[in-house]
Amino acid sequence: MPQGSTGTTKRRYPKRLAPAERREQLLDAALRIVADAGFGDVSIASVAERGGVSRPVVYDSFGSSAELLDALIRRETARMGEAVERATAGLDDPSAEPAAALRAGLESFLIDVRAMPDTWRLVYFPIDGVPPALRDRVAAARDELRAPLRRVLGAWLDGHPADADRVDLEVLVRIVQGLIQTGARLILNEPQRFDIPRVVSLLDYLLAENS
Repeated sequence: MPQGSTGTTKRRYPKRLAPAERREQLLDAALRIVADAGFGDVSIASVAERGGVSRPVVYDSFGSSAELLDALIRRETARMGEAVERATAGLDDPSAEPAAALRAGLESFLIDVRAMPDTWRLVYFPIDGVPPALRDRVAAARDELRAPLRRVLGAWLDGHPADADRVDLEVLVRIVQGLIQTGARLILNEPQRFDIPRVVSLLDYLLAENS
């Protein structure tokens, strides 16, 4: 035994954080649990263990596991909304070339997906016990995304009169939305094989090379 040792192990206490920082830390821990095992495994005890704190520390921030899950859903859907806003910011610019604007938006979106994989797995991969509130918010976000897609793809068709007579705008919107969703899944599932330029190049082909 080293000199001066008392033979006892000093208990390690969690680092003191400001309340807002502690909440974020615990929500990060809950998100990792969801990504690994599903929503059903989120509890005060599991979050305390994953976060390296005691249960009372978790209770100081969240009164119950239901409150914690609600805060997690609110935070993650807000992050998703901010990513979509960034991606669609240039789609309403009348001076922008539609295909270039859509390409830039897709690239921006996929960069956010790659930066926050656990957040976007809530949307693009099956997870056990998805709360109805999250399912409803994701469905609403998908519906809302169609509006800017409809505008920019409509503008693209206006610039290609020969195609406008043959292409159903609503079908095109759904196909491009499906491309975005598939691209996000590829980036999340096989990031080494499917990088962002590889996914974006398909949109270049659809909207530029065939124009």
